[in-house]
Amino acid sequence: MNPRLLTYLADPNDGGALELHTFEGVSVEGASATGAFSQTREGVLRNPRTGRWYPIRDGITTLFADALRVGDMAADDARFAARFQSQMRAIGCATAAEGSVSGSTSENNASDAGSDFARIESERRARDDQAEDYDRMFSLKLYERIETPVYRRTLSACDGIQDGATRDAGFALPLLEAGCGTGRFTGLFSELASEVVAIDMSRDSILRNRVRHAGKTACSVHYIHADLTHLPLRDGLFARIAHCGVYEHIPSRAMRQQFLAHARRVLRPDGVLLLSAYRYGGITRLFGKEGEHDGGIPFTRFTEAELRAEVEPFFGIEKFRPSLGIYMSMLVARPKSQGAAL
Repeated sequence: MNPRLLTYLADPNDGGALELHTFEGVSVEGASATGAFSQTREGVLRNPRTGRWYPIRDGITTLFADALRVGDMAADDARFAARFQSQMRAIGCATAAEGSVSGSTSENNASDAGSDFARIESERRARDDQAEDYDRMFSLKLYERIETPVYRRTLSACDGIQDGATRDAGFALPLLEAGCGTGRFTGLFSELASEVVAIDMSRDSILRNRVRHAGKTACSVHYIHADLTHLPLRDGLFARIAHCGVYEHIPSRAMRQQFLAHARRVLRPDGVLLLSAYRYGGITRLFGKEGEHDGGIPFTRFTEAELRAEVEPFFGIEKFRPSLGIYMSMLVARPKSQGAAL
């Protein structure tokens, strides 16, 4: 993890500030004698007010709300705490042996929070299991050829960037890729911003994304392992959010609107949301309105009216493309004043 990422991060439970504590890192060239690090390989982010901590493993920070730190994720936390027990005690973090690895309580778990959290957890596991196969899907590679030029033109037009010739204030601000997956579009977005913060619920997908783009992106890409309905980010820092082919997998309208409220919160008032999602119309009616893909990945297809109705409480839609390569719809929107609660 690059320490610069800390400037964007907030506790996903309460929005509080986080401290970076490095246990293992990559030394700054010529500065190893001082103990200085340029990258954190293993460490924690700690909320000094609550004592909650979040692990950094192999340079990737995991920032899930308490309700989603369950099952194998909780077990991973416990193993991490046991491995770095002395370092964690030194900075005031509870360890596995002391019974509270995250600062969460027994009231905050996926089963108590309801079926939406259980479905998010199910999808997270499926995405990890399927990351390698997903990367190989021929249909996605084909569809990528349709989507990529459209996303490039659309985001470029938002900032007056033409063929990369003009890099204005919008380019100089960070872009959030909300749902980066294995990296189908991460390289594209890195060409259109000074920095990209790429978030995904699947750690295995992030690892494949990082390998895929190592040394190849046009700017710094910071990876976060987190859920989009609890964005662990500070307010008003991003000029653009790209949320492509992910919205339809958020398991309920309430959770989708929670994501939209967070997206509005982290955008600048003059920022732009690019969102694409499964459409319900024409030939796509043959594939069903909603259901689950293999492994328990939920999906919903939207008519134009349905998608507009979900987005418009939070964003003013400036452009709507009902059919992007038949299978998807796409919209461009700017945040409305923040009247809706998270």
